[in-house]
Amino acid sequence: MEHQAIYRKWRPMVFEDIVGQTHITRTLKNQIIGGKVGHAYLFCGTRGTGKTTCAKVFSRAVNCLHPVDGSPCNECEICRGILDGSIMDVKEIDAASNNGVDNIREIRDDVNYVSTAAKYTVYIIDEVHMLSSGAFNALLKTLEEPPEHVIFILATTEAHKVPQTILSRCQRFDFRRIMPSDIILRMKEIAHGEGFKITEDAYKMLARLADGSMRDGLSILERVVLAEGSSVTAESITSVLGISTADSIFKITEYVIDGDAAGIISVIDGVLSEGKDLKVFMDSLIKNFRDMMLCKVTDKSEGILDLNAEDMIKLKSLADRVSFEKLSHAVTVLSDAAADAKWVRMPRIIYELALIKISRPEFDTAPEALMDRLTSLETKVAGGAVTDTTPLENRIKKLEDKVKNGVTVKPEQNALGDKPQPAEKKKVPIRLYNPIPEYELTADHPLVKAARNWDNISRVMIRSAGYLTAALRNRNITIDNDGIILIFKNNEGGTYMIAANYKDKLTQVFKRASGTDYIVKVAYENELPDELPDIWGLQSSAGGDAGEGKPVSKDPIDNLMQNFGEIIENADESEFVGYTADDEDFSQSSFADDDNDREEFLEEGELPPDDDE
Repeated sequence: MEHQAIYRKWRPMVFEDIVGQTHITRTLKNQIIGGKVGHAYLFCGTRGTGKTTCAKVFSRAVNCLHPVDGSPCNECEICRGILDGSIMDVKEIDAASNNGVDNIREIRDDVNYVSTAAKYTVYIIDEVHMLSSGAFNALLKTLEEPPEHVIFILATTEAHKVPQTILSRCQRFDFRRIMPSDIILRMKEIAHGEGFKITEDAYKMLARLADGSMRDGLSILERVVLAEGSSVTAESITSVLGISTADSIFKITEYVIDGDAAGIISVIDGVLSEGKDLKVFMDSLIKNFRDMMLCKVTDKSEGILDLNAEDMIKLKSLADRVSFEKLSHAVTVLSDAAADAKWVRMPRIIYELALIKISRPEFDTAPEALMDRLTSLETKVAGGAVTDTTPLENRIKKLEDKVKNGVTVKPEQNALGDKPQPAEKKKVPIRLYNPIPEYELTADHPLVKAARNWDNISRVMIRSAGYLTAALRNRNITIDNDGIILIFKNNEGGTYMIAANYKDKLTQVFKRASGTDYIVKVAYENELPDELPDIWGLQSSAGGDAGEGKPVSKDPIDNLMQNFGEIIENADESEFVGYTADDEDFSQSSFADDDNDREEFLEEGELPPDDDE
């Protein structure tokens, strides 16, 4: 017999077998028993929570000849015919691959025909949020008033993408994430039926890895069984899936708390040498910091966290050694690193840099890192490690003044009443910032034009190289004699590294999008001079009023690009094309200014009546 996946083989056949969704199955059974079945249902919830299974059971229950307490008997000819596919009155449609208007029109035409054998024709439309807007519109009327013999069941993992006009026509049921205890109970039933020997630690690990999805948990179980045999332990799960053990997670957490950068690097070396997935390891580490935060804020963490007694003791002991501010800083930095690591070839560097920042907050100038350092100092003072706190208090007071309301306080006069001496101009290497000569810096300069049109150019660059989105979107820029400079804040280390590693690609797509031959450079904001060119305040070489900070250009294409740049795109690659005023004569057709000649744009069928009528 052909092999069948465990989750398909043990798919629930009656409402009572559906795990963790009693609030839904009870309502559906009562509707069937009371003969108050609706015409349209919407099942929402994350993957593997039983949406499609519940829809299939419901489709048999409403047509069953001998229902048992609202559930199908699965023995009558209708139930057996639906199960083996010989009765075609229950139709499953995958909206991900049948999402066009024509597919819905076929359904709209088919509903007019009566059922062949069953009482109801049931349409199960899975992943309904994938339908196009035209398909949704085609479904509206049929969904609101279908024939009496038709029932629609829509299933989706993303209910927010379903139009309100569809939601209002359906009875909505939200499927909850399945609790670990319910997953373990169901797995024990399946293990007994299949003859598997699974330890208690393995059950808990499987339930934790399932993350609220029964199907995911059974898929992981099957993968381990196929690799290791019918005896399943926590060690075999760790070995097969390539996940890290709790010991390595606790070890690197301890190194982070102790500020041991060498220890952090050694643990990451060990993870990679064992063939473990670094992303999975970092996700587990983020979860571990989150669990430590729970231990800090509540005394009921044992009931919330699904950990054995030994791991719970280790977790609490680590949580007692670290401040809440450091844990918050760790979660923030690691989450940002995980987002940045998706776009680089060597994510290890991003993760190592993030972990060193957490362990050594003096290397980080982010507000979270400063709070971590401040909390550490307060702890030392409270513990008596620091006796003379006057210098410390003065430094903290100055820091508070500088960050008050996000504005740096001006330096005060010294004791003699002398005004502070002006600071020397910052010296910037010419390779980093090569200023444009003042006599060349006008509104007619190609780089100034490109900078003023940066919003449109950056959109085109993103379409050409999507992995550079983080480096380009909403990015502040300036210009120098070499080209465009992308400006990064000090806490954007990961994004800066992406842009630095892909400078050649940035230059390539910039040249293509702007029609110029300049390059793209990257720099932190504190590396650049304090005074940068005022791009919008420049005037053209021919003079003229800048008007609201934007000089008037004689080139009509320049004016059009400034006001409607998003519509001037190259049709083949959506790239902008440069024009010069001498290429071609442009003329603008005039429109009547008379108010009596104007007409508003109206929807079809709303044209004003003819004067002759």
